[in-house]
Amino acid sequence: MARKFEGLAWSILIPGCRNIPIQSTWRFNDSELISSLHQIDLWFKYQRLWHGLKAGTSSGCFWLEHKKGYVDMKSLWLLFSFLLSGVLSSSCEEKKPTGLLLVKAPTGGTYEIYRVAGEAPLQFVAEEIGSFNQPTELLVGTYLILADCSHKMVNISHNDTHELTAHSVKFVPPHETQPDDKFSVQCDRFSKTKSRQNIRNRYQLNILHGKRDLLVGMVPLRIDFKIMEQPKQPKELSYDLSAIQLNGFDGMKPKTLYFVSPADNLISVTENQEFGHWLYLLPGRYIVEVNGTRREVTLKQGESLRIDPGFVRVSTSHDLNIDLSSNILGTPLYVALNEHHWLDLNETYPVLPGKGTLKLNSSITSVEVDFVANQLVEKKARSVTVESDCPPWDWNCLGRREIFLYEGEKPYAFTEGIADVPILFFETNVWVSIQGSRDIRYQLKDDRTDFRLKIGLIKLTPKHFYRASQYTDLARIEAAGLPMIGHTLDLPLDREITVPLVEGKYFLDQYISLYSQDYERRRVRRSIFIEQGKIPEVSYKVYVSEKRLKKIRKAQARRDDRPQPTESSKHKHLSQTIIPIEFQ
Repeated sequence: MARKFEGLAWSILIPGCRNIPIQSTWRFNDSELISSLHQIDLWFKYQRLWHGLKAGTSSGCFWLEHKKGYVDMKSLWLLFSFLLSGVLSSSCEEKKPTGLLLVKAPTGGTYEIYRVAGEAPLQFVAEEIGSFNQPTELLVGTYLILADCSHKMVNISHNDTHELTAHSVKFVPPHETQPDDKFSVQCDRFSKTKSRQNIRNRYQLNILHGKRDLLVGMVPLRIDFKIMEQPKQPKELSYDLSAIQLNGFDGMKPKTLYFVSPADNLISVTENQEFGHWLYLLPGRYIVEVNGTRREVTLKQGESLRIDPGFVRVSTSHDLNIDLSSNILGTPLYVALNEHHWLDLNETYPVLPGKGTLKLNSSITSVEVDFVANQLVEKKARSVTVESDCPPWDWNCLGRREIFLYEGEKPYAFTEGIADVPILFFETNVWVSIQGSRDIRYQLKDDRTDFRLKIGLIKLTPKHFYRASQYTDLARIEAAGLPMIGHTLDLPLDREITVPLVEGKYFLDQYISLYSQDYERRRVRRSIFIEQGKIPEVSYKVYVSEKRLKKIRKAQARRDDRPQPTESSKHKHLSQTIIPIEFQ
């Protein structure tokens, strides 16, 4: 039998629970009552009210309101029994023992709390965030407290307050900071967990009481709070910083960096910063580096130091193909600044004002330069390219001959390179020679920047004869005149040879002597012309003794009796004859 209730309400009030009003309203008719019991349970779970009741932290006060409709009394009694059994059985359980942790500090902020479950090995089971100067309720146990650059192990007892002291350490910049400025503090928090902090652009730290080691910027700083007066009272320490900046410039590439390292420390540590932004450091002596240039500076307390950079550029002619070095040799052309820093050609780089040296990668000599703030130092590199008679992409032929550059009459080369690759240099009064005829030098006049020379070949074949009282003393190739000077080493008189030479006019000289000492040695000269792509075959007379001539004829006859080479082997033999031979 259903009864009709209109405008009535029921309430359940559980004594002993906190009076935090929580009101819920359900409207249902007689057919929906049973399904509503399941909905009520879901509603408790979503609102976490059931868990609050178990811990005794939520109110046990509920209102069930029925505005209009029919309610079955048996079903209503089941609903009340369900609520009463759940609330009465779990709303007032006994709480676990707790204590308080209070970390006093001059300023606000937060620290980390880790509950220690075991120490062999170290295990953590929970993490919390505490606030300075505010007590934090914790379950009884052992905890690891982590603050800036410091830690402390504490034991929390039941109904007891454990106090710690943190001190404020401030680093004061000499002027207002910007987001892209840089300041860093590095330190160890807890060695057992390898916990290390790298704090960026934060100028105030809360550090727990004790002896602490910090790396401020790049300078070690030890702070011992134990030796201070009234050590248990929070203190404020202040350190005035210095600042350094390399000024930006027009056309500056993004992320252009300068580097700073301490001058006095035994440890090697370096900090970088972008041009146009401040780097904050403790006062002291530092080394500033930019693209291989260095400058020592002394920063005073509260000082802001600005440095204007200079600029350097090593350029080549626009029509010079500097990529040939990478294609043939596998190494790009570059310039070394102060011996150790490589710069690309035809690029402008910022440098620190002062003296420096520039050396091209193939050279063994350097040139000194003076760098001035806000000024460009540009050095124009000269070049010479000695071209072999090779197809453009024949890697077995290109770059197979060494090239030597000399300064004036000096006997040693200041730069070496290979054929078909540009050789760069700064010097004047330069002469060039090639492997195979190294003692003939070609002059590179100072009124030109770039030179292109071509290599030709000549095939020389000695013809042996006997003439009474005469013998050929030596034969060699001599330069016919400027821009070439010098001569080759003595040619072999018993075999043919192919000699590489720079295109131009030469003399083939033979020196003939008499067995009688009454006559001077006689020179026989003939002109020869070298042109790339042509290999002239030149035969010349060589006078030998009668005995020597017979030996040569026998050796020649044995060679003539050998099988004749095929056409393919002839080509192979010809390619071998044009390989340069240094006459030693």
